[in-house]
Amino acid sequence: MIEAFRPIENYWYIACFSRELKSKPVSRTILGKPLVLFRTGEKPACLEDRCPHRNIALSLGKVKKDGLQCSYHGWTFGADGKCLRIPAESESGARPAARSLPAVENQGFIWVFLGDKVPGPVPEFPMFSAPRWQNWFMEREFDGSAFQCIENFLDVPHTVFVHSGLFRTREGSDTTLSIVRNNQSVTAEFLNERQVDGLVGKLLVPAGSQAKHTDAFLMPSTTRVDYYFSEKRHFIVMSQCTPVDEYRTRVYTYMAFRFDPIAPIVRLIYAPLSSMILNQDVRVIKKQSDNIKRFGREAFYFHQTDAIAREIREMMSGRKARSSHKKRIRA
Repeated sequence: MIEAFRPIENYWYIACFSRELKSKPVSRTILGKPLVLFRTGEKPACLEDRCPHRNIALSLGKVKKDGLQCSYHGWTFGADGKCLRIPAESESGARPAARSLPAVENQGFIWVFLGDKVPGPVPEFPMFSAPRWQNWFMEREFDGSAFQCIENFLDVPHTVFVHSGLFRTREGSDTTLSIVRNNQSVTAEFLNERQVDGLVGKLLVPAGSQAKHTDAFLMPSTTRVDYYFSEKRHFIVMSQCTPVDEYRTRVYTYMAFRFDPIAPIVRLIYAPLSSMILNQDVRVIKKQSDNIKRFGREAFYFHQTDAIAREIREMMSGRKARSSHKKRIRA
């Protein structure tokens, strides 16, 4: 059992890329809930993926001009879930409705809001349309919980072993972390961190440069890593983790950077490297999940070197975390 899997509702989650939602319905599972997405005109819509008449998946149906038609008896449901047509009906009477969920389109994604509260603003990716910035997205499905993915993306020590030679060497050096936490986020700033000395550092980091490195977790399931050298040289890696169920998470990773004046050349190096690194994380998290399943439950121990993993776990589990503080690790 994944103890950290607590469906965190009343937040927006990415359901799919905008380009995936065309003339056919798209089936997705988020927080263990089967959903179907479709368009009415240009606007996205989301319903529970079950016809209220005979329980068949609505995602097997057809998209019509004003709604989604069930494949079993042809009942058509609008974006608000109301039943618009029943082909076999001779007289108008009571009609059941499918459950609808708020859905919006922003920055090339379809976002769905799960919960019973009034939706707040949709999250946005920074520097998405900023001049001189390069950016792209990568999508992966992880065989692991959202917590496993989040903790991995913000974990520095594992990079020495899972991504050997790419980020850091095994020698390391003492680094102080300044950790700031509020109700919706926790951020760690790495103070006096030495220059990244792996392949990535040698290729992308100017010799003698000192970066401002911050790692952040934003509720309910977003990570952000920044390496800031100057206004003209700044790297951002942001991952939006959509929990599918207890053991699966769909991750949309946003890569953005400014690297004047050779950004296009840097992208040629950075894009395949970042894809390879992400694939390495996919493999190690699957091994981790396989062993958790083998034992039947998790057994995490939170050590001083785990940076902000404890704070993330406490926030995702609904427990009160410690206030701002500092700690030391070797990085």
